[in-house]
Amino acid sequence: MSLENLARIGTERRTFLKTAGATGLTAAGFSGTGSADQPDDSCSERPQQDADMYVTVLGSGASALKNGRSSVGYVVHIDDEPKLLVDAGGGTASAISEAKIDITKLDLTLFTHLHIDHTVAFPAILKAAYQQGRDSRPWEIYGPSGNGIRPGTKEWVSKMFDGSSGTYSYLREFVGQYLGTNVRLKAHDIDAPTDSPGKIQRVYSEDGLTVEAAPTKHGAMPSLAYRVSYQGTSFTFTGDYSSKLGNVPTLAKGTDVMIQNRLLEPESKMGSSEPKRVLHSTPREIGMNAQKAKANMLVLSHISRDTVTDLSEELKIITDEYDGPIAIANDLVDVYPDGRILETKMNGESGSSGTSGDGLMFIPQ
Repeated sequence: MSLENLARIGTERRTFLKTAGATGLTAAGFSGTGSADQPDDSCSERPQQDADMYVTVLGSGASALKNGRSSVGYVVHIDDEPKLLVDAGGGTASAISEAKIDITKLDLTLFTHLHIDHTVAFPAILKAAYQQGRDSRPWEIYGPSGNGIRPGTKEWVSKMFDGSSGTYSYLREFVGQYLGTNVRLKAHDIDAPTDSPGKIQRVYSEDGLTVEAAPTKHGAMPSLAYRVSYQGTSFTFTGDYSSKLGNVPTLAKGTDVMIQNRLLEPESKMGSSEPKRVLHSTPREIGMNAQKAKANMLVLSHISRDTVTDLSEELKIITDEYDGPIAIANDLVDVYPDGRILETKMNGESGSSGTSGDGLMFIPQ
């Protein structure tokens, strides 16, 4: 099916909107925060208002290195400054350089899970931040708890950066001796059972910024989805998940933008025990989850196929279930809660300023 034919699907409920930096279908969305002790009420819908928060997509690809995309990673900007790093797959360090993001401003890192394609660039990003002038304020690292032979985030950070036994133990000595400051990493394990819903928890709250986390099912690997909220605006990062625990729609309730990882082939083409099917959500589940959450916008990321047209059948299935706008993420675009998508290098707030190029988004009538 061609992209042109795909664009005609459901034209009675879609119109065209010119915007910057997006190619493919698009969606928009939601917001609010709530108590970690009451997951059903934790994510309330927000009043309509503007908030200075947006996301730079550093990488929109999966683990294969064949379609011109870096592996997955995002930076959340608060009040025009980069604040959070969400995952750090291969290529995201160079993307930070290309986007001219000041990584000395980063205070938090959220790992959805500890697979290579979500974490491998973190040591390079961490060292570069200190080389570029980061002070010794704590760098908070949040991620899932462990499960058997799979380490939790605290253990993973220790094995990586412990001053005496870590793989990169030299980093503390290097930074202290040559740069005159200290590496202060504060790692936090978030409960992430792999076979029960657990609890939606508020894991961070400071200066109007809150982070909530929910366990998800990603095979035997402990994994989390996150909702990042600021002054009534929120982005939900699903991470990689198979929809088995049912937490994502609850966490994402009313969210402005739901950034959804991985788009599988239609279920009819996959066996029920195929590894990717066990680890990820089907297109129908993605659409149903976004619709149940009433997300204002759905952004598809962690893409493994080569072109947008490769995804046309899957997108049709999603649109059968979800009636909001849908965007396919590219590397180095900035996503705003009102549905705007700008090329990072052309965005005056992020990267070098300039005139944005035109792209195409679809929005519901």
